[in-house]
Amino acid sequence: MLDLTTSPNAAREIDLLAPFEVIETMIDLRIQLTQLEQQIQALQPAFFAACLTLNQAKIERNRAIISRKLTPAQWTYAADILQQEALLKQLRKQFQQDHEPTGGRETTWIIKLLLAQST
Repeated sequence: MLDLTTSPNAAREIDLLAPFEVIETMIDLRIQLTQLEQQIQALQPAFFAACLTLNQAKIERNRAIISRKLTPAQWTYAADILQQEALLKQLRKQFQQDHEPTGGRETTWIIKLLLAQST
């Protein structure tokens, strides 16, 4: 596996690699990212408990500042507002069917890892 973090010319080296080596390197990195995300998920409850124990709006450390934040507010809308929202959604759908998009539609590639997800 190519270590892109230690090479000052990493972008230029990628161009010189065989396509399958680039693909395999990307898969390796995505696997590492998945493993890190799983570790973060597992640690999240303990992290929240630790922050709550300190009971501070801002926790300052050498490498990070952790701040308390509220999740987005939620409302229960009246029936007439929900009806207007449904009408707007229908109008947007009709507009999309009648008109070509003005942006987007760039080619991209998706990586689906074929690993067993551990919980």
